[in-house]
Amino acid sequence: MVRRLAILALLPLGSLALAQSQPQPAPAAPPPPLDPAQALAAFAPGEGREVTATTCGACHSPVIITSKKLDGQGWAQIVDQMIDKGAQVQDQDYNTIVTYLAKSYGP
Repeated sequence: MVRRLAILALLPLGSLALAQSQPQPAPAAPPPPLDPAQALAAFAPGEGREVTATTCGACHSPVIITSKKLDGQGWAQIVDQMIDKGAQVQDQDYNTIVTYLAKSYGP
C-alpha cells in the first residue's frame, strides 16, 4: 500500500518532466508582404505617404502602423526604434516620415 502511494505521489513529477521535454511548436509564419500598390492604398493620402509606405511597409503590415495614434515625438521614438532594429531609413526621409505619421496618425 505504501509503495502504491509513493508511486502515485511521483506521477505528477513524471508528467511535468515529460511535458517540459516535448518540442514546442514553431511560431506561425508571418503573412506574406503586401503588394506595394496595396500597401500604398492602405495609407492616408498626404505628403510622405509613398516613402512611408515603402520604408515601413518593407517589414510591417499597414494596419500595424495605421492603427497607432501618436504625436510627433511618439512617432520619432518608434522610427528610431525601427532604425535601431535595422530599418533602412534614409537621412533625408526621416523628417518626412515622422511628419507624415504625426499628421496622418496623430492623437
